[in-house]
Amino acid sequence: MAKIKNDYFQLLCEQVEYSVKAAALLEEILLNYSLDTISAQREKIHEVEHSADKIMHDIRMKLSVEFITPIDQEDILRLAQIIDDVTDALDDVVLRLYMYHVQEITEDAKEIVKVVHQCVISLNEAIKELKNFKKNDGVLQSALIKINDIENKADGLSREAIHRLFAGNTEMKALIGNMNLYEALENCCDECEHAADVMEEIVIKNT
Repeated sequence: MAKIKNDYFQLLCEQVEYSVKAAALLEEILLNYSLDTISAQREKIHEVEHSADKIMHDIRMKLSVEFITPIDQEDILRLAQIIDDVTDALDDVVLRLYMYHVQEITEDAKEIVKVVHQCVISLNEAIKELKNFKKNDGVLQSALIKINDIENKADGLSREAIHRLFAGNTEMKALIGNMNLYEALENCCDECEHAADVMEEIVIKNT
């Protein structure tokens, strides 16, 4: 029997580590925000995103010449692409801070970014458990449920934050900037939930 040349589960673990780095950096940026340093911070998180792109490219190249994989190639590629989307979404938050010239970070945004960080950490935990999906010990399933729960929390926080934004007398530029910030933060958790859905589909397909 032909041997599997590459450990794709390990490659996915390496890939999601960049998502974790980006999430930690994003939380640091928002909790210690300064408009004066946002350009430099934007470059810093973009470097993490660029490194993640290299892992994505590596996975694509390996799959292009691999005949035997632990799960379907298309599922590996789809999951890898969504993990890449998670890192891109985190990078996009900082880009929006820069584009909309956000002056200061609201308490709502600070609360949401902490939840985003938790969601990405939970995604990392789930990816690490994916290789053990055939054990059916409930660990992976619990991790996937946790991601969904956190996404629901982020969704609720984002809705309420936007409600408060429009209920107040917020200056138009700040209103637009903060609304886009809330939506971008919530999108990070949406992407994590998307990854969880794909992992659940992989488990169903292969057990």
